[in-house]
Amino acid sequence: MQNTLDSYEEALKAIEQAGGKDRALDHKHKAVLSLIRAGSLDFALAEYSRYGLDGIRNHEDIMGLGGRLYKDLFLSHHGAAAREFARQSAEKYEAAFKDTGGFYSGINAATMSLLGGIPQDIVTMRAKRILNMLDSIVGENDNQIYFIEATRAEAYLLQGDISSAQSAFRRARDYDPLNFIAHASTLKQFRMIEKAKGESWPWLTEFVPPRAVHFAGHIFGRDGKSSEISVLSKAAEDAMADQISNIIQVNDIGFAYGALAAGSDIIIAESILAEGGELHVILPISQKTFLEASVRPFGDHWVDRFHECLDAATSVTVLDNLEGWPDSMLQHRASVIAMGGAIRKSEELSVAPGQLLIWDQKAGEHGTANDAAIWRESGREQFVLPYPAPRNAKPHVGSESGYIYQAKLKQAGDSSSTVYADIQAAVSQALESRRTNSQLSQTLSYNLALPDSEDCLGAEGQTHALPGSIIVCDLAANYLTVYHSQDYRVDFVGLNAIGRRIFALRERG
Repeated sequence: MQNTLDSYEEALKAIEQAGGKDRALDHKHKAVLSLIRAGSLDFALAEYSRYGLDGIRNHEDIMGLGGRLYKDLFLSHHGAAAREFARQSAEKYEAAFKDTGGFYSGINAATMSLLGGIPQDIVTMRAKRILNMLDSIVGENDNQIYFIEATRAEAYLLQGDISSAQSAFRRARDYDPLNFIAHASTLKQFRMIEKAKGESWPWLTEFVPPRAVHFAGHIFGRDGKSSEISVLSKAAEDAMADQISNIIQVNDIGFAYGALAAGSDIIIAESILAEGGELHVILPISQKTFLEASVRPFGDHWVDRFHECLDAATSVTVLDNLEGWPDSMLQHRASVIAMGGAIRKSEELSVAPGQLLIWDQKAGEHGTANDAAIWRESGREQFVLPYPAPRNAKPHVGSESGYIYQAKLKQAGDSSSTVYADIQAAVSQALESRRTNSQLSQTLSYNLALPDSEDCLGAEGQTHALPGSIIVCDLAANYLTVYHSQDYRVDFVGLNAIGRRIFALRERG
């Protein structure tokens, strides 16, 4: 998906250059779609009407956009309001289908009819006509065939033909087996149908994508290598790796987020890669500093393995080049970002996130014990592999630097930022401001409170924002994901002008 901010800005420029002519329709479509993706639904609805897109005919993408907009409004509401939005979505999709004959709008018209409480005979009729259409449609590639067969499965579900739906969904998956995003999107649609029908379909678990985990564990050396913490034999390491691989296979883990310290981190990372999973490395400090403090002192053999994991990783994120490592505050920040990455990936795939630990299960305020406590308090699942030997643990290094974090909330057109010691207070104010002005653009940064520290969104928190959006930085997004995921969701929308990852914040339901 294209960077949402870039897409929106490009669309606005193209609309202006087109001078309001009909050729700007596709750009207006892109602008409204960008607003929907950023969670600016109220403003998207206003722009959809202002651009005159609600009056366009014979254009499936634009007519279907109205259905998509009201579908998102349905998903963000409950009760009677949600049902009304679902009915309006069904009407928009139905109009698009009648004008264009597109099976995408047709199947959505059928499903949104069910979700809106429209009589079953209408739902069945709309599903049946899609099944009749699909018999004459041939996909040109695996991705197209996937969506044809997934649509066929959806139509069968709406008719109540579970066996045929199951077979069609299997065909869809077999044509595009690694397209986990598509699988998750289809499953989300099917779960909504399941709920609307008041039924239970255990067979859907067959199609659930792999899970994402945050991983962490104790540092250790090996026999014959000096270590102030503890050592394990080669045989013990191998036995540990076998146990990790078993956990990965049994729980279908395909994505892992964490650091690469000597010992547990590296063994888990190696196991994830060996099982064909994606490794996402988050280093709290520069690679060189981290390597010299958290890898090399525990045995030179870890150094090569560290580099091998980095080279094979799907992504590597380095959070800072500050001096002073180890540091509990910087480690905590890295852990929160790794946890947030695992949780958001899981939400993207509609699976339950997990945490994989090698831990002696002793309580503590720092390190693995703290990571375990944070995750356990959220009620998310943990997979704990007990550390298999005594540990000569020295006291964990605290934050001698005295690092603290602060939140800065900035509104568009305001040259100054309001500073908050508590990010939750900043979020509450941002949401209240948006309720007062649905078109207000706001940015929320959360980073170290240091005199010379650059704002995580760029100079003084400056960044482009979409009207009605609350754009937050990487740390803020992950903090809210880990600690407040029941209240808020954050969606990646791209990079800002200076290459920083940014996210859109919205309230749940």
